[in-house]
Amino acid sequence: MHWIDQVAHALLERGKRHVVASGISISGHIHIGHANDVFIADAVRRSLEGLGAEAEAVWYADDFDPMRRIPWPLNDGELAERYKQYFGMPYTNIPSPDPKYESFVDYFSRQFVDSLNDFGIKAKIYSGAGVYRSGLMANLIRTALERAEEIREILNKFREKPLPKGWLPFDPLCENCGRIATTKAISWHGDRVRYWCEGTDYVAGCGHEGEADFTAGGGKLTWRVEWPARWKMLGVTCEPFGKDHAVVGGSYDTGKLIAERIFRCDPPYPITYEWVSLMGKRMSSSHGVVFTLKEWLEVAEPELLRYFIFRSKSTKSKGFDPETTMPDLYDEYDMVEQVYFKKAEAPGGREEQLSSIYEISQTGGVPEQVPQRVPFRFAAVLGQVVGADKEKAVEILGKRKVLVNPTPADVERAMGRISRAINWVQKYAPEHYRFTITPSLTDEVKKSLTAGQKKGLEQLVSDISRQEFTPLELHNHIYEVAKQAGIEPMELFKAIYLALMGRTSGPRAGAFISALERDFVVKRFREAAL
Repeated sequence: MHWIDQVAHALLERGKRHVVASGISISGHIHIGHANDVFIADAVRRSLEGLGAEAEAVWYADDFDPMRRIPWPLNDGELAERYKQYFGMPYTNIPSPDPKYESFVDYFSRQFVDSLNDFGIKAKIYSGAGVYRSGLMANLIRTALERAEEIREILNKFREKPLPKGWLPFDPLCENCGRIATTKAISWHGDRVRYWCEGTDYVAGCGHEGEADFTAGGGKLTWRVEWPARWKMLGVTCEPFGKDHAVVGGSYDTGKLIAERIFRCDPPYPITYEWVSLMGKRMSSSHGVVFTLKEWLEVAEPELLRYFIFRSKSTKSKGFDPETTMPDLYDEYDMVEQVYFKKAEAPGGREEQLSSIYEISQTGGVPEQVPQRVPFRFAAVLGQVVGADKEKAVEILGKRKVLVNPTPADVERAMGRISRAINWVQKYAPEHYRFTITPSLTDEVKKSLTAGQKKGLEQLVSDISRQEFTPLELHNHIYEVAKQAGIEPMELFKAIYLALMGRTSGPRAGAFISALERDFVVKRFREAAL
């Protein structure tokens, strides 16, 4: 049973109706590491519904949080100077750097939200600012203010520096300077909190004293109180979150106590997940170490990101590098698909496990029959040969037995993968994937080839003239030909690249040769072997 299904079964023991929450602070571009939240939440929802439960996934945008640092790509030059004035202000009140977007929040979140449907995510979206302005939090804020001393005692058990007496769990929005990070709540009465804008460690306050209406968006609960209040408001029964919240004495530990003692609700079933690194660095919106959902869709199918997230437990760290990870991830996903449809044996006898991972990786339902896939490395080579020429691509794919009597859906999938592979080659691929066929064979190349290399090329001419190979079959066959020619496989690969490109390395040879016209390859190899 997949760990998502294990969570769903555990939740089902608690009841038949569930709300699975997720969310993120809109502090910069939302990357695939952030996607863990909503992808896991929606997967649990889907599993619960499959078990007959009533379930809803929600995504909560913490857009009422203050800006503490200027995020990439606004943190350089004139833009950085311009955005310094917004330190301490709620993200929702900061203007967009691009007039195509309504606000700072819209600029950084729209592409993420718009992409969710492509990944099969079904989640109700909440705006933190909208919740506060609508008054949905008003009664919970009042409860928190009334029982502030009890909350202070809970939090002080986990703090090195205790909160002082008279502390209130509310951050008013200064009506004078518009900052929410610089205010200190002094007292409260009725629906209003009195405050002083005293400043914080990263931005000065304006010194204003005033009152904020907490029923109409005049401020927000402090984070460690807001989180359990949100559980109560939404009826959250399960929530995935990053490991930083799960440390001993962290926000989940304090949230549990506040939920139970102050808001009289059960804390949600926790799902802790590890970070996703990008090229060895922890992803960071602030520092521009990001890879977004939109960028993923440019080079990979949405199912592959779901597979990347769900192929291992949430507590296992995940590393991603678009240059090196993508080809292997495609191959791995295609293998798992073959296992699911019983077209291949599962490595290590993991058929049931891999089948579960495949099912949860789908954006919708599982295909009715096994899809015909173009191997990604072949697509990366073929795309450089045929471009967007669908007719030519289908012709070569048919000749190389990659597509056999394809359905329209198979052709559409093939062209989609070729298009994404072209984007990958242009943006991320190692240099050896890119190639240019030399217009003719030079004397220098001819003289450099050994007798063994020429013998190998002669044998390849004979073999590909009388037999059609798939790209993988041809690649494996080259090893056999090298053995017959009495040379190391690497020497024959070098001869192939020299004959076609005038250099000693290139794309995987079987895929490379298969993407080219056979008559051209035969003529060039024959000429090189003379």
